[in-house]
Amino acid sequence: MATIEVPLTLMNLDGVKRAIDRRYTLIDSGQHDPKVIAVVNGKGGVGKSSLSSAFGVALAKLGHKVLLIELDEQGNNCEDLGISNTALNDGGTAQASAIIEGKPLAPTGEARPNLHVVPGGEELEEIIEELYCQRRAGKRHSDPDDRDAWMGIYAAALDAVRDDYDLIILDVAPGSDVLQLAALVAADYVLIPSKSDPSSRKGLRAVAKRFARAKEINDILQLLGVVLFATNSSATKVQEKIREHLEDDLKGTAPLFEQTIRHVEAAAVEARLHGKVPQELRTSKELSPPLLKSMKALAGDYQSLTMEVLQEMTARREKAEAGEGA
Repeated sequence: MATIEVPLTLMNLDGVKRAIDRRYTLIDSGQHDPKVIAVVNGKGGVGKSSLSSAFGVALAKLGHKVLLIELDEQGNNCEDLGISNTALNDGGTAQASAIIEGKPLAPTGEARPNLHVVPGGEELEEIIEELYCQRRAGKRHSDPDDRDAWMGIYAAALDAVRDDYDLIILDVAPGSDVLQLAALVAADYVLIPSKSDPSSRKGLRAVAKRFARAKEINDILQLLGVVLFATNSSATKVQEKIREHLEDDLKGTAPLFEQTIRHVEAAAVEARLHGKVPQELRTSKELSPPLLKSMKALAGDYQSLTMEVLQEMTARREKAEAGEGA
């Protein structure tokens, strides 16, 4: 991929548009490798950060070189990975420097072997504020390319580094529509965690609307699927009803993954306290037998989901290569 010669700042929208154009050149020549997954919901508390961290660790352990970028001011990934009080946690400084100042998007380091991180944090407030400003400024343009160019800023930043990684995960905050739109324009796939309550489903529908908006610019964007969170593994009939509701909400436009993530509050809390994902605690001698049993079950859910997501991505690639479309 050609080196980007002009700094990709929000004020340099020509550079952003050139990066988007390069993406389409690669797509047209069959050289674009879909690898960027945005994990997003319009509501918080649905397992987004836990999924992103556990998914990233699982992929890294399988030998994939992974970049995990947290587009969230809360910085939950740092807690999940146990790096909150380390040099890896810069509070979002590296990310803000890349997006606002045009510096290269560089990870702060490896949270695990093969798992490189660009943390979120309070510094992302500056990015969100600038994105809102650019959206307002864009409305003054009559040319749609100029009006919507601000949405391509993360796509442009990733353009310079995407060849360095096998998979890139964007853990996207629920509250900012401009940040979600920028993430969706940068992504190849969207993975949506959702609980069964009406509020979570409402958040899912909000993402669906933003997905449609982003797809006007990024027409290769695909809904990879929905992951059902906080379920009771024994409530089969309830899960089937939930699936029916979610599939109706999505109008059949995305699969609902078979593997769900069970509700094990004690195990989830313990994992975050240890700064490790459930897969890393499944053999821990520090846990009581009942908690260890729950941790093993939760770890199994994440591991099975990882394999199902990878299989779905492989199937979509093979379908695209066969010329059958997305």
